Amino acid sequence: MSIPSDLQTEYGSLVYFEQQVEDLGGHAQEIALSVNFDLNDLTNPHSGLSHELYCDLLEAAAAATNCAHFGLLLGQRNDISMLGMLGQLTLNCSTLEEAAKTFIRYFNMVSQGEFFRIEVGAKDHFLIREVFLPEPYFSVQAQDISLYEIIKIAHSIFGDEWQPSGVYFTHSPANKQPYYNTFNCPVYFNQEFQGVAIATNDVKMPINHADENSRQALEKQVAEVYMQNKKSIIEQTQQAITLGMITGDCSIVSVAHNLVMHSRTLHRKLDSQGTSFTQILEDTRRTFSEYFVTNTSISIFEVSQMLGYKDSTSFSRSYKRWHGQSPSNHRKQSLQLKE
Repeated sequence: MSIPSDLQTEYGSLVYFEQQVEDLGGHAQEIALSVNFDLNDLTNPHSGLSHELYCDLLEAAAAATNCAHFGLLLGQRNDISMLGMLGQLTLNCSTLEEAAKTFIRYFNMVSQGEFFRIEVGAKDHFLIREVFLPEPYFSVQAQDISLYEIIKIAHSIFGDEWQPSGVYFTHSPANKQPYYNTFNCPVYFNQEFQGVAIATNDVKMPINHADENSRQALEKQVAEVYMQNKKSIIEQTQQAITLGMITGDCSIVSVAHNLVMHSRTLHRKLDSQGTSFTQILEDTRRTFSEYFVTNTSISIFEVSQMLGYKDSTSFSRSYKRWHGQSPSNHRKQSLQLKE
């Protein structure tokens, strides 16, 4: 499915791409061509931009400009206007919590590469960013720009004086100082999740400039546009399975629950599309398995658990069927090729 550019935050995030590259002494057109992207597409409302290509472009820019925190710098140039009418809707919600839930509801409806969820802790609410697929989706630059943009959106609501309780990154940059200089709050690296912590008291704060009549009118417009462009049931199932792998339960009952439907309804919907839950689960596991085996040091047992297998033996049988060799042999072969 091709999502219109005005519903893709990837496009909004790249508005100042050329300027940022030039400020760092790079050549934006050359960088774009290196990943087979036409910069003219940024102004074409009918052109689609996959999340993979978006990540490739950001990583290529970081390498070409020799700036490991390129995404962080680019994120600082953006604000809530990048969300279009969804941004205007969030500004008219009654509280930050309502704004966050509204943003998540519609963003996740059309997003192809990432999604957000909220976890409630003892003192903080955590707005957590997840990605649907492995490399190149696990992009450091995409992670940096997304987390900073979340804070910029909150600043649009409460002003620049407001700060989160903490920012959490799954990567650990060699030079951490740019991050400490950018965020006026605790910054944590090499974490198990990526996200922003917001004090529970702040989540409940009213948005003073919110207007209920405007909110209702905007909600109607946003709902109509986003519903017309929401993901297919196959894409929704793939992404719900991915979430299940992250949270530890990718059974059809759990996946259907996340999609707010009964498992029988999900079966029926997928059958009408000529596929099944078992087939989609198989395809998703195959995609993830190769990445985790050949690109990480995660133990084979842990990979099997992440993919929802009862034991590593069952996983190994599936892996050999998919890739023609055992996961341990494939890992050894991959390491030898990288040496």
